[in-house]
Amino acid sequence: MYYFGYGSSLNASSLTKELLPSARYLMKGYLPNYEVQWREWSEKLQGGISCINEAPGEIVQGAIYECDKEDIKKLDFMPGVYVPQYKREKFVVLGEDGKWYSVELYRLWELKGPFPPSREYVKGMLEGAKEIGVSSDYLDKIEGWLRKSI
Repeated sequence: MYYFGYGSSLNASSLTKELLPSARYLMKGYLPNYEVQWREWSEKLQGGISCINEAPGEIVQGAIYECDKEDIKKLDFMPGVYVPQYKREKFVVLGEDGKWYSVELYRLWELKGPFPPSREYVKGMLEGAKEIGVSSDYLDKIEGWLRKSI
């Protein structure tokens, strides 16, 4: 199955080591008419963590991974990672190869905040974004979140 990472999951080494050992990076992906927002507070990181929300005309750049279905099912019940704040949903994203992919991703149940982003969280996101080669405009956006982080 395919998984779309748009926040901390942009960082493939962190994702495979900590959450989805079977994940294999395939390509960049684009989720149109959504944007990244900072609508959940992390006690552990003492700052905001990302979610996506509808935003006409915007686009979320991320990573498309292929992973085992059993691995991703474990995340549905992993406290402190996505549970209880996030729910897994199906979305369709555009791959850098020009094809559309049905992917799984995690999205907040309830929007809160907004909160200033966690510096540690955004640093990992930036590292992953550089690894996969997001556009310079999107990289600028992430660097802006880093400047506003706590």
